Amino acid sequence: MPRRALPISPDILLEMVVHFNLENGSDCVYWCLFLFAFFLMSRKSNLVPDSCSQFDKNKQLTRGKVFVVNDIAIVVFEWTKTIQHGERRLKIPLVKIPGSVLCPVSAYNHMCSKVPASHDSPAFVISKNSKLTPVTYGQFQRKLKSVILKTGRDPNLYSSHSFRRGGATFAFSSHVPSDLIQLHGDWASDAYKIYLEFSMKDKISVVRNMAKFV
Repeated sequence: MPRRALPISPDILLEMVVHFNLENGSDCVYWCLFLFAFFLMSRKSNLVPDSCSQFDKNKQLTRGKVFVVNDIAIVVFEWTKTIQHGERRLKIPLVKIPGSVLCPVSAYNHMCSKVPASHDSPAFVISKNSKLTPVTYGQFQRKLKSVILKTGRDPNLYSSHSFRRGGATFAFSSHVPSDLIQLHGDWASDAYKIYLEFSMKDKISVVRNMAKFV
């Protein structure tokens, strides 16, 4: 059975960001991608294509599908693993986190100012030979593993799925109701619970609560 990728937490993200130059166009694109993957709990297939030629504006996120109003961004997905035939739209909000480098809305605004792109453009593009090209899944993975290695961790234990798993785990530890986590991450069932990572503090709280009734 393949080993599940370890979850990425806000603390790990804070360790990672010191290895980014956020005044560099490519770095601010990857940083925004990382934060979107975490806070949206998105599948990689909704954020980046497997190759440049496989980008599909109906499946992967485009700049025109992110609507920023004041301190809220609404991210719209028209296709996901659970939406195959356009039967509904998935609209997921992101909110500003004032004063935090982990703010996904600020990261998106900064990326758009550093790397402007059209309405139908992939959300995450980098300049290559004076041309904007979509960040691919392979590039996403390589950047993640490169930065994880710089934090002193084993990059083989992490993948793009670490953001989805980490976002769900963080939401659960922040006392977000399970049904809202399921809705936010677009899980068709409560199967997402197998991805949650529980701390020893969480586990001890279980037996402490049981002990109260003995």
